[in-house]
Amino acid sequence: MGSSPTKQLLTEDLLEDYTSLTYLTKGEIYHLMKKFHSIDPEKVNANFSHRFSRQEIINNFEVLKNNPFQDRLFRVFSSENDNQFSFEDILDLCSAMSAACPPHVKAAWAFRIFDIDEDNQINTTDICNILDRLTRDSENRNRCLDHDSKMKIANIILEEIKLDFTGGIGLSEFIFILSRIPEFSSSMYFRI
Repeated sequence: MGSSPTKQLLTEDLLEDYTSLTYLTKGEIYHLMKKFHSIDPEKVNANFSHRFSRQEIINNFEVLKNNPFQDRLFRVFSSENDNQFSFEDILDLCSAMSAACPPHVKAAWAFRIFDIDEDNQINTTDICNILDRLTRDSENRNRCLDHDSKMKIANIILEEIKLDFTGGIGLSEFIFILSRIPEFSSSMYFRI
């Protein structure tokens, strides 16, 4: 009997590397490879670094389907910035979302996800965008918080949180703040 295609693709050395570079167990890595490989076995067998489209990934990784930050996850975790994922991109994402990932590492990834305008700070515009994503009615995309309410919330958050008075929250401030919120790690988590 031969070994499974997943085990043939993941050599023991490669599996050891992935285990040491991520917060995932060998079993989780095998499981992710099995799911990734099942998208199109021929393509993965021909090219281990094959990149699958966002839709192909979402179809096989249900946990991403209804995430309000789906576009940001693909933007942040796509190593080629092409809205596609390789197996290693999937590993990075799942590692950051795993229960074993330290809070400060999760916070750094969360910062990149929430810095929607990618200006290296979370500002009023980012907070309003985040509020839209979290409160928008999926049935009626026009039903969400009004502009004044979002601005009031954003200003209160920035007033309460900002430590360096730049008008936004920088990475180090964000990590510091989230280190004080015990629920953060469990809220930035999904089961593989």
